Amino acid sequence: MDLRRLELLMQVSAFGSFSKAATVLGIAQPALGRQIQKLEEECGLRLLYRHGRGISLTPEGLALIERASPLVRQLAAIPADLQSERDSPHGLVTVGLTPTVCNLIGMRLIAGLRETHPNLQVNVVSGYSGYVHEWLIDGRLDMAILHDARRSSTVAVDPLAAAELFLVTPAAATNFAIPDETTLAGVAQIPLVLPTRNHGLRRTLEYAAGKEGVTLDVQYEVDTLELLKEMVVAGLGCTVLAKPAVLGELAAATLHARALARPQLHTRLVLATAVHRPVTHGIRIVELAIKALFTKLIEQHDQYGLSLPQ
Repeated sequence: MDLRRLELLMQVSAFGSFSKAATVLGIAQPALGRQIQKLEEECGLRLLYRHGRGISLTPEGLALIERASPLVRQLAAIPADLQSERDSPHGLVTVGLTPTVCNLIGMRLIAGLRETHPNLQVNVVSGYSGYVHEWLIDGRLDMAILHDARRSSTVAVDPLAAAELFLVTPAAATNFAIPDETTLAGVAQIPLVLPTRNHGLRRTLEYAAGKEGVTLDVQYEVDTLELLKEMVVAGLGCTVLAKPAVLGELAAATLHARALARPQLHTRLVLATAVHRPVTHGIRIVELAIKALFTKLIEQHDQYGLSLPQ
């Protein structure tokens, strides 16, 4: 059914006259009559009848307008709605963050977007990289920040930063010797508390250890960042993390952190999106906000241990 013809029928009905409607719409009256006739042919029904005072809707014409009017109004409002969405995006955007990244940007992201785009609702979900990756593939997330994820047929990635890795040790005395040099060979000599192999950071460590010809002494596998750090504070082992993961503990002097050397290791942080998921204006706004945050954090390298992606 032709939308334009429906609109013309509504106008003719509102004015009660072909001549008045034609004058207001700037259409020749015969042309207007032909459009209404084509609509009647399309419906197979008579929609108007003429009388001495002008025209009136038939019962069928009235029923058509009653059903079509809401649709016509909704369609007519689409351009204005799109303009409004562009100027003031709204809706829900769900972002998956690893615990380290959530500690670093979670509050900043939400607070910043609340100030600049108050109609946009941002939902942050936190989990280790492997789990967040699964949630992204399953369609539960609009985007995610992952560790060392690669582009695939289902996921597109955009590098954000390289996060330097640190050997994190208890501040209190331990019953094992902590090496003076933070080489991988030295790290392999101490008990470790690490995330499972679902986590990109663990895979990075294992790959580097294999290249160095050493085997890591993993005593505990823990996929909860807070528990992992508590275990290190308690002296059950050491761990390897990016600096943002332990900023609070470093400030409280409950943990120490030294950058790994020979080789120096980094985990690559990437912004990941599902290839087949539509990108709304709201999603684009959140992506730009995340990139802007990382640009600022990279400028404070000494504090956060972040650098430009390699």
